[in-house]
Amino acid sequence: MVKKRKHILFLTSWYPDRILIDNGDFIQRHAQAISLHHDVTVVHAIKDPNLKGKKFEIESSEQKGLKEIIVYFKPSKISAFNLLLIIQAYLIGTKSIKPFDLIHLNVVYPAGLVAVYLKYKYKKNLILTEHWTQLHPENFKTLAKYKQTAIRRILDSVDLVLPVSKHLGESIKKINPSINYKVIPNVVDLSKFTPRKTLPTGRIKFLHLSHLGDQHKNISGMLHVAKQLANDGYEFEFQIGGNGDLQPIHEFVKTNNLDKYIFPFGRLEHHEVNQKMNDSDCFVLFSRYENQPCVQAEAFACGLPIIATNVGGINEYLPNNFGILIDSENENQLYDAMKSVIEGKDFAAPKAMHNYAKEHFSKEEISLAYDKIYNELNSSKHE
Repeated sequence: MVKKRKHILFLTSWYPDRILIDNGDFIQRHAQAISLHHDVTVVHAIKDPNLKGKKFEIESSEQKGLKEIIVYFKPSKISAFNLLLIIQAYLIGTKSIKPFDLIHLNVVYPAGLVAVYLKYKYKKNLILTEHWTQLHPENFKTLAKYKQTAIRRILDSVDLVLPVSKHLGESIKKINPSINYKVIPNVVDLSKFTPRKTLPTGRIKFLHLSHLGDQHKNISGMLHVAKQLANDGYEFEFQIGGNGDLQPIHEFVKTNNLDKYIFPFGRLEHHEVNQKMNDSDCFVLFSRYENQPCVQAEAFACGLPIIATNVGGINEYLPNNFGILIDSENENQLYDAMKSVIEGKDFAAPKAMHNYAKEHFSKEEISLAYDKIYNELNSSKHE
């Protein structure tokens, strides 16, 4: 018997749109994975200061099993009104969709305000996939009090929380001890990533790819270590870039005469990441905090070992010999780790890393994990 496809309402606080083209692209990949087994309607709302002649504008697109509805709204000059406008925008987005079986919230705030309302209006289960580093206790306390209260109340109404790492799940339990959670990691589209067939030769090539925010990714720390390695006579290349501000990197390279060692690059399309990783020997992630970084899973899909800080859920997905784990902000440990790679440290075979990524992060595996949860919730609702 052919299993009936459910209709999942995917309410999301982050999602790629014309304002922020890479915002929550990992959530989009979750939606694409789920659409293998179920029909998914994504609803996302975001302000657009350049909206002309109207308060709201809807963009809609559809492909097999996945419909995306983005509602843009013109922000108010009175900031307090913008919360009402975004709630209104989400409700506009959900107004004309067909009946749904379950509400799948992505990132608790602000979309959760609407998700809870719809849960009780239509008497549907509500689950939450969470990626937000703001939900770690030390970050949560910096939020406005009304946001803290709202998030706690939203969590009260969620039937199951699905963080991308155990570390994040335990953090959310500190905010609201009543939650139940199960870890489902981020998705890698394995059709876009192939394991390195031949290892690069010549100078060792390190790679870092991110939004380049220094407070988060500690770009300055990596640059300092690269400078020290160059000063000590080690031969290497460090490709560092992404969809952030390259100017501080260019200035550092120029000031320190490191143009033969450090090579900045700009934003990559998703399909270009594979080639960049295939041309490298080791990925460097010197973050001060993380949950379950997509680039870690993508590196493994390419058979690329990593040097990474022991923060968030990174160590939850780091098998032996797939990389080197170091302390956050410890530049001496980063220096030693990069030095060991330059001097020929052995790692697991690229194919073994790729197979691990396939077993843990592929669209097929993530889709099956969600399908199981949807069915379990549906069964418990009818018991």
